[in-house]
Amino acid sequence: MNKRRYFSGLIAISTVLTIFLLSCSEEFFDTEIGGRITPSQHYNSRIDAELSYSGCYVYLQDIAENLVLVDGLRSDQMDVTGNADRHMIDINRHELSADNPFVDPSAFYKLIININEVLPNLPQIVEKDRDFDSTIMAQYTGALITMRSWAYFMLARLNGEVGLVEGNLSSVDPSNPPVYLSKSEIIDRLINELLPYYDEEDIFRYPIDHYVLLGELYLEKNDYWNAAKFLKFAVDGPAYRGVYMVDNIFSQENWQNIFLNSAYNDATVYTAVPYSFVDGQKNSLEQWFHYDFDYMVKPSKTLLDLYVNELQQNDVIGDVYRGVGSTYKVTETGFPFIYKYSIDQGIAHSADVILYRAADVHLMLAEAFNRTGRQDYALALLNNGFASLDSRPPEFNKWTRNRGVRGRVYLKAKDIPAGVNTVEYIEDLIIQERSMELAFEGKRWFDLVRIANRRGNPAYLADKVAAKFEDPATAELVRSKLMDPNNWYLPIPKVE
Repeated sequence: MNKRRYFSGLIAISTVLTIFLLSCSEEFFDTEIGGRITPSQHYNSRIDAELSYSGCYVYLQDIAENLVLVDGLRSDQMDVTGNADRHMIDINRHELSADNPFVDPSAFYKLIININEVLPNLPQIVEKDRDFDSTIMAQYTGALITMRSWAYFMLARLNGEVGLVEGNLSSVDPSNPPVYLSKSEIIDRLINELLPYYDEEDIFRYPIDHYVLLGELYLEKNDYWNAAKFLKFAVDGPAYRGVYMVDNIFSQENWQNIFLNSAYNDATVYTAVPYSFVDGQKNSLEQWFHYDFDYMVKPSKTLLDLYVNELQQNDVIGDVYRGVGSTYKVTETGFPFIYKYSIDQGIAHSADVILYRAADVHLMLAEAFNRTGRQDYALALLNNGFASLDSRPPEFNKWTRNRGVRGRVYLKAKDIPAGVNTVEYIEDLIIQERSMELAFEGKRWFDLVRIANRRGNPAYLADKVAAKFEDPATAELVRSKLMDPNNWYLPIPKVE
């Protein structure tokens, strides 16, 4: 069965959540045109549980590609070309409206409401299928709750608030608008929802890793000790024995291999969203980015300058393994274009979108360590790994293969000059490294907002984004907008 058709009744909906609830409840269990089933008829076996889970997961395809585009255009990493459409130009200039299709939040709510529908129906499968016992049900439950928590977290970061959907399609009253929670309120709620799935024996890992998500939630609320606890556990929990290392498997020219079939590259990728053009699941990023296709969006000069001005360990200039030829390319006539979603030459428009990978987690962990006063740990993760320290701390006994984020791509270690604010200086280095390591992976805008909020300094974000515009008037207009934190969040339609 085509996974996209399984929940076909939810495809065409309004961007307004309340209208969505009104529009889809009748068709939720349509699996074929003219045919309907009820939950009691559907939830009979482990196969049904897997289909239901896959029906939820598939909505990540709609979410992921827009997340990458919106992040890059709002931040300092992407700029528009002369081919860009009006919606892309508006995002780039921070002239946002709720009817811009790229900022439509409905895909997140499709995912959330699907999960709300599946969760209460899983127990009946336990009663019907001996191969679906309470332990397996717990795995599915944890995976679905983590996926829903991730969706809420992304909505909160994008919109600043979240419309909370408490029930499923059969229990929600669509005549009542949802309760909206602030970002801080929903983060606390999500942490409390995920903590029961923390297991010190590390028995279960879910497709969206709940330990990484917990660490990121704590990092967002500036609880650095808990952030470090869960992010480190995500790397070297007892069942995984340090498998998610930034090691020589993906060092130097092999760094590109992270993006080859990344949804199944579990040596370094925690979570990726797969696409298949031949199955009708097109990833539009290559279409928007590549010079041979529409070329509507390009890498910003400010980002390219970071790669060009890096220094290798042998004093040669340039980040040659992550920069040109990997993250981006330049045509013979001098046009730079984003290449990261074209590295896999298998089938065009089928590149995976990575949500979490090892370097991302390591750099978040470095950020948390830095803010807890463990600058030596933070610099080890950033530079050359724990082998570079005089002695490896005992809690890192599994980290012998770790080479550090910069070390594995043969870049010189970053040092701390005298007379600077050490904590903020190291934090700046980490965030800059994330910009290069994770370019065009949907991370940059969230990083800028997090640090600007933490420091109470809107100029931290505004100055960086404004710097990508060559026209001084446009740069100043955008900077002026972004000096107001109220303009950091996307507009969303509401029904009062």
